[in-house]
Amino acid sequence: MLAECARNEIGAKLLIEDSREQRPRSLKGAIDFRETTMTVRAILDTKGHHIQSVEPDAKLSAAIKVLAERKIGAVLVMNKDRVEGILSERDIVRVLGERGAAVLDEPVSEVMTRKVISCRQSDTVAAIMEMMTLGKFRHLPVVEDSLVVGLISIGDIVKWRVKEFETEQEALRDYIKTA
Repeated sequence: MLAECARNEIGAKLLIEDSREQRPRSLKGAIDFRETTMTVRAILDTKGHHIQSVEPDAKLSAAIKVLAERKIGAVLVMNKDRVEGILSERDIVRVLGERGAAVLDEPVSEVMTRKVISCRQSDTVAAIMEMMTLGKFRHLPVVEDSLVVGLISIGDIVKWRVKEFETEQEALRDYIKTA
């Protein structure tokens, strides 16, 4: 409720909101976006479930060609439906620095990271961000019932977070307009 108040220095009446009465406000628009839990499934549903992989006996040079053509930073190393390892740009740079260009003719299995950490579709984005930060890796296979259903990169997470912040900004703008 608005109440008449004193006059300002030029004599105009000032109106102020009476703080004893609260007008009803809805925060629905400002918090609707939070109702959608940020999970790995949400990211995969947006980006797709396509997985790029190579076989363990493929030459490193062939795997590098796949990375370059697809403009991606890692491929899963798979034997049939089983994950044997992961090959990232970091693995390639490390082994080239250690052993030189001759390594390009070696099989991927000699270069790949064997210890592969994975996540589930139900994992939250916050949890996998922490996992990637602590483990110092950028790619995370998504596994359900022993099958790989996707691959999440730090870039996917950043895109998702930017989208979340933009949605939050828009919801807050809409809320301010109606307040």
